Amino acid sequence: MKDENKNVGFFNITRFGYIGVTNLKQERFIEGEGNIFSDLETNKAHAWSLQTINGYFLFPSFSLGIGVGLDGYHNPNFNTLPIVLDTRFYFADDSDSFYTFLNIGPSVRIGGENSKFRKGMVFNIGAGYKFKVANNLFLVSDIYYAHKTVSFTDEWIGTSDNVIKANGFGLSLGVIFRKKGIK
Repeated sequence: MKDENKNVGFFNITRFGYIGVTNLKQERFIEGEGNIFSDLETNKAHAWSLQTINGYFLFPSFSLGIGVGLDGYHNPNFNTLPIVLDTRFYFADDSDSFYTFLNIGPSVRIGGENSKFRKGMVFNIGAGYKFKVANNLFLVSDIYYAHKTVSFTDEWIGTSDNVIKANGFGLSLGVIFRKKGIK
């Protein structure tokens, strides 16, 4: 019997995650003193993340997508709106499969000068497992390394005089909605 649930066509992944922050560094520029680097306390530092990715399987083992998310960091408190390129490699063209993924892209600032959303860059790399729960509906769970560089000024991270780099490990759970491919 032909498996019609293989990795083909368009898909949407919507996932919810938690990032435990393990390393925080702040770089500030002070006139007359230069750059000052500080390690920040990571006690209770974490983030909650919501992301949606729309993509397409270029091959049964490889997909590309564009993701948009919301990340809420705590201790220190700031929010980001990452827009990422999502690449995924699936180890099998089956309903249930291990995969690896990479997300990279900017975080944009919305809401004006007083916004808690910050500019920056995001880089996530990880592995997960996809499994079928219904026709064209799959669950995904993954673990990943998360790196975020955030500007606390209106400047971009390369020219900002106040930047935080947050590193940690994330866990997420999501749903893949897949549209059947063209036969």
